[in-house]
Amino acid sequence: MELAKQWLQGKGVELGRGAHNPLAPADCINVAPCNGVDYIDERDLLDYQRSAAEQEKYGHAVAQVDIVAEATDLPLPDGELDYVASSHVLEHVPDIFRAWLEWGRVLRPGGINFMIVPKRDAIAEDSVRPISGLEAHVETFLQGVNPDSLPPSLPWRGHYHVFTLQGLFAALNWFNQQGLGCCWLLEAQEESDSKIGNGHTLVLSKQHTLPPLEDCISQLGAAFQNERYAEAALLARQALSLNFRIHEAWFILAMSQVQLGDRRAAGQSLTQALVLQPKHAEYRNVYQQLQGQPFSYPLSLVDYLARLL
Repeated sequence: MELAKQWLQGKGVELGRGAHNPLAPADCINVAPCNGVDYIDERDLLDYQRSAAEQEKYGHAVAQVDIVAEATDLPLPDGELDYVASSHVLEHVPDIFRAWLEWGRVLRPGGINFMIVPKRDAIAEDSVRPISGLEAHVETFLQGVNPDSLPPSLPWRGHYHVFTLQGLFAALNWFNQQGLGCCWLLEAQEESDSKIGNGHTLVLSKQHTLPPLEDCISQLGAAFQNERYAEAALLARQALSLNFRIHEAWFILAMSQVQLGDRRAAGQSLTQALVLQPKHAEYRNVYQQLQGQPFSYPLSLVDYLARLL
């Protein structure tokens, strides 16, 4: 996965790494709630055994777990890491904001939070469940929910959330507006991950703070018009980290990325502009020119919206 090669460099951890589908480099630290002997909860041993069997089914030796810990409580010093990587893990964490705070704690300034989360139709059971909304994430955070405090009827470390990429953007915007001592800057995103294709990719970098949204917007147009494309791209990403619903910012980001020679990233940004404004003629024309095919609305979103009718 080229995006992972670009961003996952230096010292880092992968949460719940599997030998059959690794995300981070081989020298990463693998963190999981069980290593086959030690565990956080007895039920984690059963989860480990199931995971080990799946890895072996694909002909791989079971990935060695280096640290037994919760994703929300990493026994590592502040600012220790260059990246935290997770693939199909965040949906198993009841409180995503607590996780983001913890990952921010162990990352250096500018360190990378690289996440792949499953699409809502990645497994059949999730495809008929409602999307996890921002209000639910906020309530879980404010109440301090953890796996032990969840109803026993819920599967242990099951899929507590059903995500869309846009729902993650909304969570990112809320988190960045709370003054929690850590902010996340949008670095890259994929509507369909380029690793397997059944998930969404979100790449964030740790920041102490972000400039006010009004400042980003007021400077964005001038930076682009004056061909300061790197500056325009940064301003657009800062703005979208605070309000992802500004479709013009997605479009300027896409056009800046074209000028900077990153057509792949431009296609992803233009996709988000069209998710927000699917009938926008200019956006559709540019998408056709860039991608060589007409824009089609993400299938998982079409299906979900149809179920609301």
